[in-house]
Amino acid sequence: MKVLLDTNICIDHLRGFQPATEYLARCQEKERWISALAMMELYAAPHINPNQREKMTRLLEGLNGIIAVDPDIARKAGEFLGKYRKEHSLNPIDALIAATALNIDAVLATRNKKHFDFIPELIIDCPY
Repeated sequence: MKVLLDTNICIDHLRGFQPATEYLARCQEKERWISALAMMELYAAPHINPNQREKMTRLLEGLNGIIAVDPDIARKAGEFLGKYRKEHSLNPIDALIAATALNIDAVLATRNKKHFDFIPELIIDCPY
């Protein structure tokens, strides 16, 4: 089974939120991936101290990989935006993350279920 980690799960872990750390530990036997966009969001945090940066590096190195946006992901995300931007306020980054999860056939682990639950083919795990 594959899991695509949304940014909020990673941020919670990096902040020392125990339920996030426990979730990541439970996922050790699964393939764990992150979107390059989620990685961008992690590095965009305004006040990352050296300890947090080291923890972030360890987290990223412990994953199976980082998924870049390719033409298939971009096309699917565009389709999602065309369908859901107006009615559900879907933003481009969330559209790309959802498309990435579907592209690699992964469950999307996120706390922001409401950002994605209107996409019928997407499987969401809201772990805490």
